[in-house]
Amino acid sequence: MNKYMAVIEYDGTGFNGFQTQPEGTRTVQQELTDVLSNILNSPIDLGYAGRTDAGVHARGQVIDFITEKDLDLYRFKWSLNNVLPDDISVRTMEKVGLGFNSRRDARIREYIYRIANTDYHSVFLKKYSILVNRKLDLESMKEAAGLFIGKHDFAPFASPSISGEYTERQVFAFELGIKDEGLLEFTVRANSFLYNMVRIMIGTILEIGRGERQMGQIEKALEKVEGNFSSSMAPAKGLTLNKVEY
Repeated sequence: MNKYMAVIEYDGTGFNGFQTQPEGTRTVQQELTDVLSNILNSPIDLGYAGRTDAGVHARGQVIDFITEKDLDLYRFKWSLNNVLPDDISVRTMEKVGLGFNSRRDARIREYIYRIANTDYHSVFLKKYSILVNRKLDLESMKEAAGLFIGKHDFAPFASPSISGEYTERQVFAFELGIKDEGLLEFTVRANSFLYNMVRIMIGTILEIGRGERQMGQIEKALEKVEGNFSSSMAPAKGLTLNKVEY
């Protein structure tokens, strides 16, 4: 048996998330599984580094699969990319040990959230960012992002559906970069993320930037002083899984 890992990218616009769902629902995992199974002429069980929500994109998602075949990776990747739909591409492939697990072995996951802070939405950004056309307090937003760095219980900044799960996570970095033409890029790196955690943190930071929330509310929520913390959730299309590190 041989095990392979691949780094893939996808435009999440047309998918109902990454993970396979009930029949008839289009997902990235199902598309990949179907194509790999057809090319290899055997059922494939696909591993992956992390789930992404409906509408979320990826530039550096990692998958793994086992096959009896010893693949010529250059030719196989070429064939795979010719058959996959236009909104999925395989960037790199390599052979790994049978013990490799793309989810369990991941040390750092990095997401980027993009905000077009301008008076119009560029056609080249519409699918991959959100538009905020009012003035934002960028310095306060940078300060708010910094509050999330460290090891915390992030339950207040995740979907209520995670009830009962272990909710402590380690955020290693959370930075705001200002690009050309008013494009804001938040880059956040952590060991892993709770369901909707990045989008809720970004929604909270945007509230700070618009003057709708006090900085101390984030601190109280992280310290479990704020018992009824609630925040808006930023739209999915601004979020991209940028890379996974091992």
